[in-house]
Amino acid sequence: MKPNLLFINSITVFGGGEVWMINAIREFMKRGYNVTLICKHNAEIFDHAKKSGINVFPLRIAGEADPVTIFRLKKFIKNRKIDLIITNTVKELRLCSIASKLAGRCKVIARQGIDFPLKNKLRYRFTYNKLADAIVANSEATKKTILKNAPWLNPEKIKIIYNGVDTENYSFEKTKDFRKEFGYTQDDFIIGFVGRLSVQKGVKYMLEAFKIVSEKYDNAKLLIVGKGELENSVKEFVDENNLNDKIILAGFRENIPDLMRTIDVLLLPSLWEGFGIVLIEAMAAGKPCVATNISSIPEIVSDGVNGFLAPPENSEELANALIKLISNKVIAERFGDEGLRIVNEKFTLKRMADEYEKLFLQLI
Repeated sequence: MKPNLLFINSITVFGGGEVWMINAIREFMKRGYNVTLICKHNAEIFDHAKKSGINVFPLRIAGEADPVTIFRLKKFIKNRKIDLIITNTVKELRLCSIASKLAGRCKVIARQGIDFPLKNKLRYRFTYNKLADAIVANSEATKKTILKNAPWLNPEKIKIIYNGVDTENYSFEKTKDFRKEFGYTQDDFIIGFVGRLSVQKGVKYMLEAFKIVSEKYDNAKLLIVGKGELENSVKEFVDENNLNDKIILAGFRENIPDLMRTIDVLLLPSLWEGFGIVLIEAMAAGKPCVATNISSIPEIVSDGVNGFLAPPENSEELANALIKLISNKVIAERFGDEGLRIVNEKFTLKRMADEYEKLFLQLI
C-alpha cells in the first residue's frame, strides 16, 4: 500500500513553488497516492488546487510554534493517517514536525525550493538536524546555499531532486492560438516573460533590454504574462516610452504549453531564483532561453547551448543576447532543439516523481 501524502503551503501568492506543488501532487495522484494539500484559506493555490481536483483543506497557519496550529495539524495527521509530509518553508517544517511527533506516526521531508542560506542559529540546527527526516534541494546551487552558513548540517542529508514538467502536455496540438488573440503576425518575434512582476524577477532590466531591442527590430514584441506589485510601474514604462503597440500585459494565464509554443524566446532576467520552472517549460516547447547567470539557472540553461546567460542587472547584455537570436534563426532553432533534449534527459515530471518515490521508500 502506498503512503498517504500531505503537502503543506503557507504562501498566499502563486509562484513557481506553487506551480511545482500542484504539478507534483497531480503526478502522485496519477500514481495512486492518496494526497492532501493544506494551505491558507486566502492563498491563491487553494483555487488552483480545487480546479485541479486536488483534495485541499484551508487552515490558519500561524507562527513557527503556534500551539493551536500544531494541535490542528496533529489531529489532521492522526485522522487522515498521514505517512509523509512535504513542507515548503521552515515555518511549515517546525509546525509539521512537532505535530507529527505528537501524532506519533509520520515522517517529514523539508523541501528547499528557494536559493537562500539557513541561519546559523540554534533553532535552525534543532529543526533541520532533529525534526526533519530528510531534506530535498531542487538544485546543486540550492544545496550549496543551504550549507553556506550551516557547517552543522551533514551535506549527505540533503538529496537533490530537480523540478520537472509533464513533457506530454507540450506534444499535443495547440488548443489556443495566442498569436491571433494578441494580434501578432507570423513575422513578429515574440519575447516572452512569464512570472510575478516583482523586483526579484528583474522586471526593470527586462523592460530596458526590450527597449534597446525594439529600437533595432520593429517586429520585436514583448509578451508579459503574470501579475505583481510592479504592474503599474510596467504600465508607466510602456506609456512613457510609447511601447503600447509592442508590449502586451496579458495578466495571469493557465495554458502554459500553448503560451510557450507561441513565443520565440523566453526571457528570465531574475536577480535571484528558486529554480526558474518557466525555463524548463519553455525548453519543453522547444524554445531558447535568455536568462541571468544566477542561482540554479546555469544548471538549466547552458550558455551557448540552449540559450544565453547574462550577468544580473545588465540590460545591455540581455538585449545583445536577444538580438543574436532575432538575427539568427538557425541558432535559435538549434538552441530550442537542444533545450528539448535536455528537458527529456533531466527535467521530466516522471523523473522527478521517481526520485521522490525512492526517497519515500527509504523513509518508510
